[in-house]
Amino acid sequence: MTVGADWAKSDAFWLMRNNAQLSRFGRSFAFVKKGLRFGAVKAMPVDFATIDDPINRAALGCFNASKAENAELPYRLTVSLIRCSEIDDAFRDEWRALEDSSLNPNPYFAHWFLEPAMRHLDPAEEVRIVALRRAENSMLVALAPFVFQKGYAKLPLKHVCVWTHAHCFNGAPLIREGFSVAAYSALFDWVDTRPEDSVFIRFAMLPFDGETRNAIDEACALRDRNFRVQDYYERAVLTADNDFDTVVSSGRSLKENENSSEETPHSDGRSNVELTALPIEKSDVLTDFISLENATWKNPDPESLPLEQSTADALFFREAMEAGEKEGAVRCLAAVTDGEQKAMLFTMQLGSRLSAFKIAYDNAADGLTIRKLLMETAAQQMPSSSAGIFDSCARKGHSVADDFWSERLPIVQINIPTKRTSDKILLRISATLEKIKLKVLRAVSGKFG
Repeated sequence: MTVGADWAKSDAFWLMRNNAQLSRFGRSFAFVKKGLRFGAVKAMPVDFATIDDPINRAALGCFNASKAENAELPYRLTVSLIRCSEIDDAFRDEWRALEDSSLNPNPYFAHWFLEPAMRHLDPAEEVRIVALRRAENSMLVALAPFVFQKGYAKLPLKHVCVWTHAHCFNGAPLIREGFSVAAYSALFDWVDTRPEDSVFIRFAMLPFDGETRNAIDEACALRDRNFRVQDYYERAVLTADNDFDTVVSSGRSLKENENSSEETPHSDGRSNVELTALPIEKSDVLTDFISLENATWKNPDPESLPLEQSTADALFFREAMEAGEKEGAVRCLAAVTDGEQKAMLFTMQLGSRLSAFKIAYDNAADGLTIRKLLMETAAQQMPSSSAGIFDSCARKGHSVADDFWSERLPIVQINIPTKRTSDKILLRISATLEKIKLKVLRAVSGKFG
C-alpha cells in the first residue's frame, strides 16, 4: 500500500499573537504557547490530567488550508504491517540502521527490546510493526508497534493505537531524521483507509518535546486534521545542558568489579554503600533482581505487577536485558550495604536518550537514599555515553527524580480521527465520555483515598 507523505512549512505555524482571541481551547492549552521548543523544559504550571479540546488551527489563524492542499509531493511512502513471526535478519539490519539515524531515539522500540516484548507479551500476535518506506528505494524511514483495538471509552469505537505494554514507558515512533512530518502524514493517510474499520489513530505515552510537537502539528496542517490531547502528565528529566556538578554532586564512585570490597559512605554518613556495575551475562544478576523486586516494594501492591508473578514478563525481561547488554545499550547498577544487595537499577540507552527502566530496592534499608545514589551514579554515564537526555520515566511525585531534577518532559496521549466527518463526531463523543470518567475517578479517589 502506498500513501502520500508531502510536507511543507506553514508561514503561520504556531502563530498565537493575541491571548484575548484564543478560544477556550487556547486558554486551557496555554502551555503550548509557552514553548515546548526543546526536548525538556523547566517545570511548567500545568497540573491538569486531561485536555479535551481539539486543536483547531483554522480558528486560531495558524493554518493555511490552501497551502496544504496544493503542497507538492517530494516522495511517496509505503506502509507495511509485520508480525513478530515475520521479522527476519534482513529486517533487523534495517531496524538497526533506523535506530542509528533516528532524530528522537526510543530504546523501548529498539530491536533488542521490542522483539522480545512482542514474542512474550503478545502471544496471539495482535501487535503489528507498522513500517514506512520510501517507495523509490524501499529505505526504511519509520516504524512503531501498533495494535487494533475494538473499543474506546466504553464505546465500540475501533481504532489503531501505538502498543505500550506494562513495561514500555515511551511510545514515540522511530523516525529517520528529516522524515518526521512525512512519516506522521503517511500514518494519517494510512488510517484514512480505515484499516480494520479504525476511525482514529492513537499515540500513547508520547514524549511531547519540541521536535515531536512541531512534526505532528505540521502533519496535521498538511492533512487538515485537528489532534486531540486526551491525557497529559510530566516526567522529571535531566538534560546534558544541566549543571552536572550540581545534579550529581553527591554521586559516588562506581566500582566496575562487583567483587570490590571498597565501601563508599552515604552523604548523610549513617551507613556504608558500595555501588557496583553488574555484568548482566552472569546468570544470577537477573534472578537476583526479580527476587529483590518481588520481596520488597512491589510485593505488597498487586497492581505493581512484579516480574516474579508472570512467567511471560520474566522471560521478556531476561531476554531484552541480555540482548540490550550485547548491544552496549543496557547497564545494571547495584547498591550493597553491609555486604547485602539492597537495590538494583537497569538503565537503557539508544543514541542520545538514556532511560531509567527498572529499579528494585529494600525500603527497610533507607531505600530513598539508596535510590538517589543509584540515579545520580547513572546520570554520570551521560557525558561519556553522549546521552543528551536522561528520562526518569517517573510520573509527578516520584520520591527521587522530582526532588533533584527540575526539568520536565511532557507526556501525552494524542487521538487523531480520519478525515471523515462521522469519525470526527464519534471521537468527540468518546473523548467527552472519557473525560467525564476520569473526572469521576479522580473525585472518588480524592474522597476515599
